[in-house]
Amino acid sequence: MSPPETPAPVSAGMIDMESNTTLVQCFPAHQAAPGGDGSFPGVVVLHDRFGLTAHIRHVGNRLAHAGFYSLAPDFYCSPSTFSGAAPDLLHSAKPTHFAYSDETAARDRYATLADERGLAILEQAITYAGGRSKARSGGVRLLGFGTGARLAFLGACTFPESILAVSAFFPPDLSVAKPAGAGRAAPLDMAGALAAPLLLFFGQLDMEIRAAEREVVRKRLADLGKSFRIELFHEAGHDFFCEERDTYRIRASKVAWNDSLVLFRDGALPAESA
Repeated sequence: MSPPETPAPVSAGMIDMESNTTLVQCFPAHQAAPGGDGSFPGVVVLHDRFGLTAHIRHVGNRLAHAGFYSLAPDFYCSPSTFSGAAPDLLHSAKPTHFAYSDETAARDRYATLADERGLAILEQAITYAGGRSKARSGGVRLLGFGTGARLAFLGACTFPESILAVSAFFPPDLSVAKPAGAGRAAPLDMAGALAAPLLLFFGQLDMEIRAAEREVVRKRLADLGKSFRIELFHEAGHDFFCEERDTYRIRASKVAWNDSLVLFRDGALPAESA
């Protein structure tokens, strides 16, 4: 009997996506990369409404074990420092991640994240990854969950020349501008600019994303002739990927993860699962 496989070593930890010589941290993110020499395909992980949790950092580490350079920005961040000599305003008291039991606080925090701010942080992540020796040049892939999946869709439409593929797990409100207002575009309004192949994963039991909304997304992308695939898991609801939650569904999580890795490696949509 052969010995069990040992996962490849990775290097992982928090970094600042803006290089500076001060003690101020402007764009914190969790970075993970395979060990050894060489460069690897880059993936930016976009967290859900709960922020840059241990679960999201673990997703980044899983990607590194699978042979990818990963970067998971903190989209709730603001410039801060641990230096005692710094002004009080740089000692942020606002949490940037929330317990899964604190649903209301997480939703309230996400409500303050304007699309423009999210896109600015995503652009910083794309630029930062592009300058890393561990990340292969030529663009990045996006892996988003929940509200982060919505931002991944929007980012792929905003930076089409930099995004090679997108995997979006249960993205809500693709047809809604955030914050709402005249002159603001919803992600789906910008879908004409989408150039990357797109995987969209939904749960049929999801009470946040109804069948009518999924159909609007499908029809819009089909009418535009985009390269996309929608996978609907009949046994799953919202947040089916996080193993730390009661909503976790093993089969849906496994299929969505494996299909995402195929997309990220091949740059083309995988065949539909049986």
